[in-house]
Amino acid sequence: MKAIISRNLVAVSFCALLGTSCAVTFVAPYDEKTDQLLTELSVKTETAIAQADVDQLSAEQRTKFYQEAIGTVRAMAARSSLYAKNEREIDALKELDKAYVALRDKGISPRTSLAGGMRLRLSALQQIQIAKKRSSIFSAGLKE
Repeated sequence: MKAIISRNLVAVSFCALLGTSCAVTFVAPYDEKTDQLLTELSVKTETAIAQADVDQLSAEQRTKFYQEAIGTVRAMAARSSLYAKNEREIDALKELDKAYVALRDKGISPRTSLAGGMRLRLSALQQIQIAKKRSSIFSAGLKE
């Protein structure tokens, strides 16, 4: 009888230890600051596109927009590279950087007809942030 109780106690202890100490992470943790920067960048991009569509984005404003957008993307990429398992986000940020640089180098305003690539990449990054946030909420629920 003692042997059965002893084995059961060992099994229960092992399961408890396994359940509390082994959290599997498939993506990098959610980073509120990166999400905030992405949201701000999306707003600035949509504002610049709206202004460009009605010819109210001057050359000076366009230059400033591209400088700030590229700087923001690169800061987000630097921050994202600090986390393991964040390759999807880093790759998406590289592609977004290329989209902004390409338009800047052509010297054209980010009109709706030309901004599809930027919008697509911003949307992809927003989806990554949503997935990370959901994952962090789910993980927090498991830890409680």
